Amino acid sequence: MNCLVIRFSSLGDIILTTPVIESLAAALPEARIHYVVMERFSAIVKHFPRQVIIHPFTGRDRQELLAFAEGIASESFDLTLDLHANWRSRTLIDRIDAGEVYTYPKDFWRRWQLVYLKRGFGKTIPVIERYLSTLGPANVPMATDIPRLQFDPKKKKAAAGELFQLGWPVGRPTVGIGWGAHWPAKQVPAGLWEALFERLSSWQNPIYILFAEKNDTDKVLEFAASNRKYEIIPFCGKEIELVFGAMSWCRAFVTSDSGLMHAAAALGVPTWGIFGPTHPALGFAPRGPGSRAVHSGIFCSPCSRHGKARCYRRIRHCFDQIDVPAITAEIAARLHTEPEK
Repeated sequence: MNCLVIRFSSLGDIILTTPVIESLAAALPEARIHYVVMERFSAIVKHFPRQVIIHPFTGRDRQELLAFAEGIASESFDLTLDLHANWRSRTLIDRIDAGEVYTYPKDFWRRWQLVYLKRGFGKTIPVIERYLSTLGPANVPMATDIPRLQFDPKKKKAAAGELFQLGWPVGRPTVGIGWGAHWPAKQVPAGLWEALFERLSSWQNPIYILFAEKNDTDKVLEFAASNRKYEIIPFCGKEIELVFGAMSWCRAFVTSDSGLMHAAAALGVPTWGIFGPTHPALGFAPRGPGSRAVHSGIFCSPCSRHGKARCYRRIRHCFDQIDVPAITAEIAARLHTEPEK
């Protein structure tokens, strides 16, 4: 049996499809599971807990997509799960032997109400559950609803070597920080990180490892250089295998609403996702052991579905009103009880 799963991008969304892959593999152990993804994210799929056949798409426009479809048209699929539900996935499905096709519901209307009418907060349907809803019509039972990533232990050891070279000491609690986000409005302000470090350092005096996307590297280096009273290790510009390896050494992870948030949770690291202009009710709260979403509860959030919109207020109250003391107490308790890695 041939199964096809389509999710072109991005980091967090792809990670959230892993429960679907695990469910397919558990219910159909003899099946060959294919996965269509943008080439720049294909390294993530290699870390799925079940092996899949990766079809990386390197193009951008319709003509390149049609050529890509021709390249996989020789495969005949019995089941296709469209977990992207956009023009690319629909175009691809129309041009291959897709078999039975099930598309995940984007829940556009409820999300629109959340953003523009501030209604529907009590009817949250996590994206993971919407992905998994495609399995029911295909008579595939759900095996798990927790995202998982695996990594080569050699890469974890290699990541430790890189951290040692950057000054990572042995025996100190390590907290990972997911600095950036794809959209600037979602990035946690530097002042909030400073407030968190100030409080947490008086409790446990941890080491902070800062992770960021390439376009935020300069900001992270500048922040680390200007905050000498905290022990900060910037870990930027590394290949994804080393990033996952370094993240797995953390005993807690605090992050903006980003792909790094989902990666940390899927690696089994207790994760605090800080939501500002976006809201957990949109369905992207981190899911994993000890992980939770943090939100101020301010009335104007969410102000957009993906955090693209610039704040219309002089002060970004959605971050300004985050309960830093509460987060600090929770992280300190986790560092006290979490065993050394």
